[in-house]
Amino acid sequence: MKKQSEMFQTAVKQAKAGERQQARKLLLQLVEENPEHELAWLWLSELVVDPEDKIIALENALSLNPQRSQTQQRLHQLRQKYQIAKPPVGDSFSLNGRMQFTTNEEQQFAEINALFAAKKSGKGRQQLATFLHRYSHHEAGWWLMVQHADSQENLLTALEHLLRLNAQHPEAPAYIGKIKPTNEQFLQMGRLYERLERWDTAVHYYKRALKSPSNADRLLAQKRLPYAEEQIRLANIKYTSPTVTVLRLALGPTILYSMLILVQAGLKPGQLSPLLVLANLLFFGGMLLSNALTHAPEHPWLQRLRETAVLKNNTVLRLLSLLFIILPLLLLLLQALSRLLAFNLDLSNL
Repeated sequence: MKKQSEMFQTAVKQAKAGERQQARKLLLQLVEENPEHELAWLWLSELVVDPEDKIIALENALSLNPQRSQTQQRLHQLRQKYQIAKPPVGDSFSLNGRMQFTTNEEQQFAEINALFAAKKSGKGRQQLATFLHRYSHHEAGWWLMVQHADSQENLLTALEHLLRLNAQHPEAPAYIGKIKPTNEQFLQMGRLYERLERWDTAVHYYKRALKSPSNADRLLAQKRLPYAEEQIRLANIKYTSPTVTVLRLALGPTILYSMLILVQAGLKPGQLSPLLVLANLLFFGGMLLSNALTHAPEHPWLQRLRETAVLKNNTVLRLLSLLFIILPLLLLLLQALSRLLAFNLDLSNL
C-alpha cells in the first residue's frame, strides 16, 4: 500500500507539473495493480484524451463511490457531449468487477512504430501526423517525426514541438546541427537555439532573420533579438559572494571617515586621537552590520548574532547599526567644533 501511495503522489506531482504522459502511465499501472483506487481513476479521467477513456475512468470511479455528486455530474456531461451510451455491464466489467481501462493512444503509437519498422514510411508519416494532431503533447511521437521527417521544413517543425516539451532532449542538438537553413528558416533556427539556451547562436540567426524576405519573420526577429542579447549579458555577469558585497559597501564610507580623522590630525598619522581611531573601528562595524541587514539578511554573521537572546530581533540589530554609525560621526563633529573654538580663541588673543 505504501508503494501505491507513493506512485499516486508521484503521478499527481507530474500531472501538476505538466508531465501528463508520465503521470498517465503511472496511474494506468496503479489501477492495474489496484482497481479499487478511486482517486487514481478520477485523475486518469483528466489525463486521458479519448472521450471514451474519460467516461470509462469516471464510471469506474463512480462504481467505487456512487455518492460523489461531482463525478456523477461530469460523467453525465461527457455522455451528453459525446453521445456515448453506457455499455452493457456484462460486456464491460471483467477486472475484479471493474471495467478494463485501455487507451487508444499507446495502441495507435505502437501501430505507427510498426509501420516505420516495416519500411512503410509514407503511411507511417501520414498516420503519425494525424496522431500528433490529436496528441500534441506526445514527446515520443514528435521525436519519431524528427527521425522520419521527409523535408527540412517538417523537421524544423517537429524539433520545435519536441524542444517545447523537453528542452533537454539529448539527441535533438545533433539533428539541429546538421540543418542548413534557407533564408526563410533563420527565424526557426533562432527559436530552436533559444530553446536550447545557446544564446550566441540564437542571436546569430535572429540577426540573419532581420533580412528575411518575410515581413512577419523580420518583426518576430526584432522582438526576440533583444531578449536573446539580454540573456548573453546576464550570463556574463559575475556574481560575488555576500561577504564580499558587504565588505565592499562598508569599505567606502569607512575610508572616507578615516580621511576625515586624518585631516583632524593635521595629516599627521602620529597625532591621531586614540578615541577617533576606536570610533573609526566602531563606524566600520556599524557599516558592516547595516549592509549585511540590507543586502545579506541570511548571512552566517547575522545568524550567529541572532542566536543570542538580546540580538535575535532585526529591529534591535538595525538600531545597533545606526548607533555604531551615528556615535562616531557625532564624535568627529564635536572634535571639529572643539578645534574650531580653540582656533577662534587663539585669534581673539592676538
